[in-house]
Amino acid sequence: MMTDLSWWLHKLDDGSVTRTLRPHGPLQDLHLFVDASTTWGIGIIIRDRWASFQLSPNWKIAGRDIFWLKMIAIELLVYFLEELGFHNCCLLIHSDNQGTIGALDKGCSPNSHINLSVRCTYLIFSHLSISPEIIYIESAANPADPISCRELGEAGKHISHTFKLPDELIDSFLYV
Repeated sequence: MMTDLSWWLHKLDDGSVTRTLRPHGPLQDLHLFVDASTTWGIGIIIRDRWASFQLSPNWKIAGRDIFWLKMIAIELLVYFLEELGFHNCCLLIHSDNQGTIGALDKGCSPNSHINLSVRCTYLIFSHLSISPEIIYIESAANPADPISCRELGEAGKHISHTFKLPDELIDSFLYV
């Protein structure tokens, strides 16, 4: 605790450290849905468009399980939001995993792999000045659920991406 307090004292005394406070406006529901399945991969819905990431055969290592995949689904959604130019807003995101929502609300998890994803996700949210509100949706009502199980959407509504996966994810997914 003393180390943390000392760090804060140093930061607050430093006149060059600033933080711009801007209102993000009202909560926007852009129909952002995420899901993951250990049988195939990750599905993402943005408005009426979709993206997916197929798991590679070597994705599962110690500490990486369905809960990690559900967190990675949100991290990948954030990379899409960045690529699509979203910033300075408050966005509603739907997930069917309470553990993922809890880890994001708390900013941590007992799982180190999930913690890395939480940190990456919030770094991008902060950089883009996006305030997320992540809410629970039942799997049966989640439109990203079929995508995560390889029931892909219409070809004309597929979202391609140009962002590079982080190094720690490259070996885990094949982009579809």
